[in-house]
Amino acid sequence: MLRRRFNLNDLFSEFGSAFSDFGSFDTNPLMVRGKKNVESGDDENGTWTKETFTSDDGMYQVTSIYRYGGNPTKGKSNEVSTLESQLKEAVDKQDYETAAKLRDQIKSIESNQEKIDELQLKLDEAVENQEFETAIKLRDKLKKLKS
Repeated sequence: MLRRRFNLNDLFSEFGSAFSDFGSFDTNPLMVRGKKNVESGDDENGTWTKETFTSDDGMYQVTSIYRYGGNPTKGKSNEVSTLESQLKEAVDKQDYETAAKLRDQIKSIESNQEKIDELQLKLDEAVENQEFETAIKLRDKLKKLKS
């Protein structure tokens, strides 16, 4: 039996001719030529990069957006962000008593943020190590700092 050896380009050509009845077949189907446009910047959700690839013939366009760089609220905790939106709603409704309480709570959290972060780490560690009595004490300290 005689074995015929092909290189990769010959195999693609053979494959292309075998399936030519099903439409055109490029011998290099994985290669698309085109241009890539890259934009980047910062917004309220953090740092972003947008890459858009457009094929030379304009038939294909792919856009990818990447977000990175830490907390999307730029250093504010989710809790503070939530309280700030509640504060805005209270002011819009002219509920100034609630707004004052929320303002004071936000200030308390922001002024104690370093201590809160430290206690939160200790609390997470205590829960992971199943030291629940310690975790309860740490949770109570956190509540006091946040109120």
